[in-house]
Amino acid sequence: MKLPERRAPEKTAGGETPSPIPLQAVKPPPVETPAERLGTMAPRSAEEKERDIVSPIHTLKNDLQNVVRDQKVSVVRAVSLEENRRARATKESEAPVTQRRSKHTFTIIFTVVLLSLVGAGALFSVYTITSERAGTPPPQIDTSILFAEQSVLLPLSNYSPGDLKRALADARASSAGTLGSITRILPVVTITSPDSATQEAPASFSEFMRAIGAHPPDELLRALGNDFFFGIHTVDENAPLIIVPVTSYDHAFAGLLAWEDALSADLAPAFTAVPNLITDPNGIPSKRVYQDLVMRNYDVRALKDDSGEIQLYYSFPSQRMLVIAESPYSFTEILSRLQASQKL
Repeated sequence: MKLPERRAPEKTAGGETPSPIPLQAVKPPPVETPAERLGTMAPRSAEEKERDIVSPIHTLKNDLQNVVRDQKVSVVRAVSLEENRRARATKESEAPVTQRRSKHTFTIIFTVVLLSLVGAGALFSVYTITSERAGTPPPQIDTSILFAEQSVLLPLSNYSPGDLKRALADARASSAGTLGSITRILPVVTITSPDSATQEAPASFSEFMRAIGAHPPDELLRALGNDFFFGIHTVDENAPLIIVPVTSYDHAFAGLLAWEDALSADLAPAFTAVPNLITDPNGIPSKRVYQDLVMRNYDVRALKDDSGEIQLYYSFPSQRMLVIAESPYSFTEILSRLQASQKL
């Protein structure tokens, strides 16, 4: 390996060789410390410091100051304008809510009215269909002279007296009321209303008598009211009874005396038939007559059979009420119920 040649230092123009620079003569650049760096910073002005600070919150006071300064108005006027602006903003914000509430209320009311109309229409339709299917409405039987545990209707129209008497006899035999109860049998007739519609109505006492073929005196019919009660009393037997209001006691009593000869036959077989003739101990037939008795402190006219048992009687518990019955037990029950309803 060939090493580079060693050259002698070049000489200067004066023939002198330059001497090397001593290390002490070379100084490093000065290093600034943090304290010196802060000391060299130029001081900042007050305006620069204010720009660096966060701007304050914009308040109502600033708005009022701007309005007073820009629009040249007083503070009171500015406050008034601000209040008006807030009021308008509040109304505008509440308007949609009010409209929504109004629409909601209207929807509820409309729905309720609509459902009510639909319900009323449905009820009317049901009533119409029921009326058409049922035909004639049932007669009013709420008002009754005597309280009865149950009631059944007996149509009189289009039936002969014989058919009605057999129906009454069957009703008496088949009555299944509890002991001591009374079942009302309500005779009804068909009538035509002014609009040509037919309906059933309770029959009057005279209509009932004519329908079963009975012939009470006209004097008696004129002395009695139209309303009456016919029923079956369940005691030791199913005993029939009739109650009729009286309008003229004297004429009613006179009419019953005249009807005594045919009374049993006219009311049979609903009432037990009693022969008009009776045979005395000598075997001679004689006319059967009513006897004057006292039952429950009331005067009674009674008709007895051959064994001496009462089969038919009538009485006036008051001058406004007539009772025709068969069983003496029925008379006690009738008086009790009339007194309970304050009709006696």
